[in-house]
Amino acid sequence: MADDYPRTGKTLYLNIIWHQHQPLYLDPASDQLQGPWVRTHGTKDYYDTTSILEHYPNVHFTVNLTSSLLVQLDEHYVKRLKQCVNLKTNRVNAAKYFRTFAGKTDPWIDVALKPTRNFDERDLEVLLTNVWNAFGVSEVVIRRFPQYKALKDKYDSFGPGSLTEQELRETKFWFYLAHFDPDFLEKRVRLVTGTTIDLTDLVGKDADGTYRLKKAINEDDCNRIVAEAYKVLAAIVPLHKTMMYRPASGTGQVEVITTPFYHPILPLIYDTDIARECQPNDALPPRFHFPQDAEAQVAKAVAYFTSQFGTRPTGMWPAEGAVAHEIVPLLAKQGILWIATDEKILSRSRPANLPKYYPYVVKGDGETHSIVIVFRDTELSDKIGFVYQHSRGEDAADDFIRHALRYVPREDEPDRLLTVILDGENAWEWYRHDNDGKEFQHALYRKLSKLFETRQIVTTTVTEYIDGNPSRGIAAHPIGTLPTLERLYPGSWINANYDTWIGEEEENRAWEYLLTARTDLERSGILSPDPASKPPRKGSIAYYSYKAWESLYAAEGSDWFWWYGTDQTAPAGDKPFDLAYITHLNNVYAFVELAKRKLPKRNFEPIARVPATVQRRAGGTMAQSSEEMVTVVFQVDCKGMYVRKSIYIVGNHELLGSWVPNRVRMYDDGTHGDLRKSDSIWTLEIQLPPGMEIQYKYTNSGAEGSWDPGEEFPWEHRTITVCGDEQSRQVLLDRFGKI
Repeated sequence: MADDYPRTGKTLYLNIIWHQHQPLYLDPASDQLQGPWVRTHGTKDYYDTTSILEHYPNVHFTVNLTSSLLVQLDEHYVKRLKQCVNLKTNRVNAAKYFRTFAGKTDPWIDVALKPTRNFDERDLEVLLTNVWNAFGVSEVVIRRFPQYKALKDKYDSFGPGSLTEQELRETKFWFYLAHFDPDFLEKRVRLVTGTTIDLTDLVGKDADGTYRLKKAINEDDCNRIVAEAYKVLAAIVPLHKTMMYRPASGTGQVEVITTPFYHPILPLIYDTDIARECQPNDALPPRFHFPQDAEAQVAKAVAYFTSQFGTRPTGMWPAEGAVAHEIVPLLAKQGILWIATDEKILSRSRPANLPKYYPYVVKGDGETHSIVIVFRDTELSDKIGFVYQHSRGEDAADDFIRHALRYVPREDEPDRLLTVILDGENAWEWYRHDNDGKEFQHALYRKLSKLFETRQIVTTTVTEYIDGNPSRGIAAHPIGTLPTLERLYPGSWINANYDTWIGEEEENRAWEYLLTARTDLERSGILSPDPASKPPRKGSIAYYSYKAWESLYAAEGSDWFWWYGTDQTAPAGDKPFDLAYITHLNNVYAFVELAKRKLPKRNFEPIARVPATVQRRAGGTMAQSSEEMVTVVFQVDCKGMYVRKSIYIVGNHELLGSWVPNRVRMYDDGTHGDLRKSDSIWTLEIQLPPGMEIQYKYTNSGAEGSWDPGEEFPWEHRTITVCGDEQSRQVLLDRFGKI
């Protein structure tokens, strides 16, 4: 596809921010991570998302590395595995590992290094039945590994006892291999640290794009794959340090930023009553008002970032884009130059309805403590996260460029900075026709490189845009010249409020628990530590006092509140996150006791009561707003057909099963929008965002996950665009098997 686009005006500046985050999976009592996702996304996403720019020197973007991600990466993987991995033999000293770090990284490393013949019930639970298990990969990903999928199908059909010792060995190996970036599977890759990854002796790629094992897997292969994973994990921070944009010299391609330390909804830690402005009709919990904790979360993040990268961050992505005017001073006091959030916040701020393609200044205490804020283009960001997953990479990149070019300013207009922000980790596993989104990313950066040469689109970072970079022809845009917001509206990038984290019964109960623990800790007399200080000597009174506050700060993280209530439900249910939250609260009391202080006895009962009712999100944790949605009624005429069980709908949205067939059923019983019972017109009514392209088809009575029999037409699908804001309802009537 051609990379030439008609010139329509002056240069458009494009600011792309990749958000990389994992919640804190640490159980402090066992000193073990309870989830594998820092490691799996490390080998699949965190390295190659940035390293790809080595091929495109004229492309710049920003990467947000959250503190909770960096701490787990460094403390539980890099520092510990480094002591056990021999880079010359490319193997792990398993005896030393089990002697020193058994149960101290994540359980799947122990399982990989332990001989399969010696597995006990705990090992089998970790591998097969844990809520996060070796078959916990997306349907799109596992189809690229037919041997892996065959193991899953056998397990699903006949249970854990059906897998032989060799099949269990292959299962634990596949769980690692399937989470390596395709580049690592297809060629020798030299990492920035000087080590290399080359898995081509273990796996090959067939003509249909799927991968197969070249040999029977043995325990030595399982040992090696852990060593290979370590090498990638150990190179993530060095890569970002190497490619980091340096404002003083104008060199480097990647501005690295961070998030408040434990990923809290900062305005709610500052004061939950701030939510009354954006959620006037919601019941709120008793007031949680601790500005000092909000400041500590920012200060801790800045200190940790500085220790990792040798320089302070100039930008910060507030967790979930949650902002409020009240938190501006504490961000500015920590040296933060700029922040970002969603365009819906801008439309509600004062002055109202300002254009999203300019940076704005928000002033804190009078004329002091000002920061710059940018607002993401929601539609363009969501195209990458949700829409392009069913497109060819070249087509998606072309659509992205054409959409961006709509915002090119006229020659007589001020410069514009268009901002795109989304997850850099979760969307790619749902790209059906583009393995890991590699074709899209290469095509996008190739096109942007060409557009840099023609000066139609110049990628930049916010700091680079403000300071200017003469070597790239970017003029300075000093803070004093930028337009000012009189009032920054409180809210997040989801619904322009905080209702994902506060306002429902479960969420409010969690805030009540947090207030109880926070009040008890303060009454214990243990003073909060200097946020920039390092942990005291282990085993000391000071250490346990420090850990009590760390447990409290961890409980302030947004990830626990995200899953409470009915607005978000985890694929395997909310219990693991509920347990993690309660564990952090209980640890406050446990560490206070070890610090020789007394606290009241508290019994924090589990909060989550609702079982899992929805499937895993397609596209990642950056959810779309539930406001301003369109009711879409899907109807399919099945007259003259034999329907043994049900008609199902499948498509490119989580409410349509994320392309997993026979997961989302339709109805012919007068419910779910169905007008007439038993009239052979099957119906499903759901809500979707306006403007989204929906691709879908129907199936008849098959097993979940299987296209045969019952798919109405293989290799084809239907496509609609959800109607615009002026309509609130869209009704479709299809005929099964006919377009």
